[in-house]
Amino acid sequence: RRIGTDPKAAASFAARKAYLSPAAATPVSAASGLKLLTGSVTTRWYEDNRTPPEQRSVMDGKRDNEWRAPLAYRARPLNGVWATGPYLHNGSVPNLYELLLPAERRSAAFHVGGREFDPRRVGFDASEAEGRFRFDTSLPGNSNRGHEFRAGPRRDGVIGPALSEEERWDLIEFLKSL
Repeated sequence: RRIGTDPKAAASFAARKAYLSPAAATPVSAASGLKLLTGSVTTRWYEDNRTPPEQRSVMDGKRDNEWRAPLAYRARPLNGVWATGPYLHNGSVPNLYELLLPAERRSAAFHVGGREFDPRRVGFDASEAEGRFRFDTSLPGNSNRGHEFRAGPRRDGVIGPALSEEERWDLIEFLKSL
């Protein structure tokens, strides 16, 4: 199902390669590198804690260490969502209030890097200030489209019906409680 978000971040991760060491002749995919890293860390922990092989299998969920990098986004739990702005997979929406708006009403640019929390709109203060940089949603990979609440069928990024101002603020108050 199409959610209407900018796919560039997922495509970039899937295409990313890295050298495992300065002496490595060829790079490996990000997924392969992460698989090697998590496997090494897990093995080291098992060895340091003298974990027997049969217990390792149980602790591994009786499955191999597989790292997949599909061109998709996983939904995250909403616990503590009030403290995780900016929002969307690429941080392109500064607060929960704007996330609940149709995309054309969201900020086209805002500033990130501050630590001042905005308890009303639920996000960080996105105003211009020293030490902050401008986030421009028109740049590739920075789109703030998708996950919209608007009138019309649920497709092409529309995930719910249009919300009234009262419904939007009620939903924000609920999300603060998670």
